[in-house]
Amino acid sequence: MRRLRQLWSHEGGNTALIFGLAAIPLIALGGGIVDFAHRAQVKGELQTAADTAAIAAARAFQLGELTRQSDMETVRDDAVDKATRILDAALAEYGGSSLASVTIEDPNNDGNEVIRIAAQIDVDTSFLGVMGIGHLTAATSSQVNLPDPILIEIAMVLDYSGSMNTDDKYIRMTDAAQTFIGRVETERSETTKIGIVPFSEYVLTEIDGSAIRVSGGGGDDDDDEGGGGGGYSGVVTTCLLNRDYAYSASDQPPSTGIPGTQWPEGNSGTCSSYIAANVQARDLTDDFQGLSDALASMTPLGLTNISLGMEMGWHMLTPPKPFETARDFSDDDLRKVIILLTDGMQTVAAQGPSGTSVDAANETTAELCENAKGFGIRIFSIAYDVTDAGVETLLRNCATDTDSYYDPNVSEISEVFDEIYRQIAESVWVSQ
Repeated sequence: MRRLRQLWSHEGGNTALIFGLAAIPLIALGGGIVDFAHRAQVKGELQTAADTAAIAAARAFQLGELTRQSDMETVRDDAVDKATRILDAALAEYGGSSLASVTIEDPNNDGNEVIRIAAQIDVDTSFLGVMGIGHLTAATSSQVNLPDPILIEIAMVLDYSGSMNTDDKYIRMTDAAQTFIGRVETERSETTKIGIVPFSEYVLTEIDGSAIRVSGGGGDDDDDEGGGGGGYSGVVTTCLLNRDYAYSASDQPPSTGIPGTQWPEGNSGTCSSYIAANVQARDLTDDFQGLSDALASMTPLGLTNISLGMEMGWHMLTPPKPFETARDFSDDDLRKVIILLTDGMQTVAAQGPSGTSVDAANETTAELCENAKGFGIRIFSIAYDVTDAGVETLLRNCATDTDSYYDPNVSEISEVFDEIYRQIAESVWVSQ
């Protein structure tokens, strides 16, 4: 009995025993952090899938509306099916028990439908299982409003003056613009048209001959106020200079009876260099591959005429001559955008409020920007590797808002076009 009492009162090994008993919950609780972190990661990926599914369904639904399909129930079913397949593919990566729902409804009975996505999955645990917790639930939801399909017209006004050869700036710009166009073709081809206005001293374009004021001697600066009858019949391809102020700051279409409304023709010898450099404007189109190929063939030359480029970009987005592809501004479901990019100062004198000079040309550019914004055109301006404070101020003020102005260095231009795409390419947005 004495030996038994001694054994009972013996304290050796108590610490190890207590630690052994406590180790299991300690490991479970510590390892639970890993399980919860994994659940958070899965939930984030599931949220991305839900947002992607909602936007894809909205696009499918809007495309059905845009193409005026009569059987809207089929359109609705196709949209739900597209979202469901995206969700199912995401959920299948994790296995286990999962649940997903896709609905299109009009919650307020006001004709404004929404797409709602709900998804959840049981995420198996690694450490919490020792405490009887075999899984954690990751749940998420997304909602997209369904406005009417938004049509977009974009004029890309790009500097192709000689300075763009420095550090291969034009090559980087071309690559970024082509990527932008390629994304539009992949994601928004049914609702978007793009035009290109490459500018330096002149703008080379295909234009109706009646819009041209042909100078008697064909010189660069010959305004030929006495002319104005138009020297050509039919459509021609030629180089243009700035119009007379204040027509140059307006959307006034050219008229053979008002010489100042017509564009003076540039020097034919110099223009031949523009033709050789392939820097020709392309009107609004959905031939995105054609636009990309055209950009690939352009090479910089000449001086910088920001004012002329901006003017031609605005006219590309207006229905009257010289470009007649644009839709009317009265369409409520239409958005018009100008992307204006230059790498330096205006170096061509042109008419403006204060006379004829480089400063006057800048004044006209500023007025053009304000007038275009007054018509509801959104302007993104890019001071590409610009070091002149005056140019930066001009372009900053030209932009629609602070989020629409960029001043990238040579290596950042791709990111700028990506950000501009993000802002304008989506016609629907995740609302919740």
